[in-house]
Amino acid sequence: MRPKHLSIASAALLAASGASAQAQQPPTRWAAPPPPPLDVGSDNAPPGRPASTLESASLYVSSAAYGLGMGVWIDSELGLDDPAFLLIPPTLLGVALPVTAYAFNHPTMPRGLPGAIASGLVIGAGEGLGIASLQMVTSEQPWGFHGLSRAVALGSTVGGVAGLAVGELQRPSPNISVFAASGVFWGAAVGSAVGLGVSPAGVGFESSNDWMARGGLIGFNAGLAITMGLSTVFVPTLAQLKWMWIGGAVGGVASLPVYLFYVGDDSPPAKRGLVYSATATTVGIVVGGVFGPMLGGGIGLSDEPSRWASIDYFTPVPLDGGFGFNLGGTLF
Repeated sequence: MRPKHLSIASAALLAASGASAQAQQPPTRWAAPPPPPLDVGSDNAPPGRPASTLESASLYVSSAAYGLGMGVWIDSELGLDDPAFLLIPPTLLGVALPVTAYAFNHPTMPRGLPGAIASGLVIGAGEGLGIASLQMVTSEQPWGFHGLSRAVALGSTVGGVAGLAVGELQRPSPNISVFAASGVFWGAAVGSAVGLGVSPAGVGFESSNDWMARGGLIGFNAGLAITMGLSTVFVPTLAQLKWMWIGGAVGGVASLPVYLFYVGDDSPPAKRGLVYSATATTVGIVVGGVFGPMLGGGIGLSDEPSRWASIDYFTPVPLDGGFGFNLGGTLF
């Protein structure tokens, strides 16, 4: 019987020792869950990801347009008027520049770079066009076509270099580049409408077009500033951009009945209605961007839904004396 008691005592001692050792060991913790993937939606892709085919195509198209514009500027500078020679610079540059862009894009550039360059070329050309247009309708010594082509060539070149710098340093989402290019177009259209709408009554277009040119240039730069400012906190999806365009068009069309109120000899000039059309277009752009994606792609358009925030993982986590949950997600 004594050995049996010794065995029981030994077992009890070993059990007590094991329990004490277990109590002294730190509690086991689960490893932290992996971070959410970087490629959340279409606007937060991993750094260094190659540009899409569509983004690369935008670079080729804008390069071709830039080449044609530079060829026209060379024609103007050289004073060419014979068609046999006049068409050579635009033809050569219109083909050479997109081919050069294609060569530089193999291997494919990182995502965001081609779109930034393309948008820079377009925005720069628009800036030059706006400045030259304002000069020609307000100055007693207008630049003419020579000055216009020079301003567009210079503006697009500066814009392309700026786009290259931004693309290399920031790698912005291609959606931001499209947003900026869309913003300057919307701003120029709205600003031109407001400028012409508030011009003095009783004067012809030749006397009020300076108001339109001035409003268009102000709107162009305001659209660029607003879209770039919004892009610091918000990256629109392609669905939102599509619905912004749709909303702007719907707003402009919906405003057309306002011109019926200007029928009659005693009514104000009908061009005042342009102010309302510009307002309705702006409201349509905003409403389309905010609420359009809720309707889905629509009219053959599709993209990921609008996303301000998302939950990427939700896992239990053991804690001392209990357990909790680990929640992670993406904002904007």
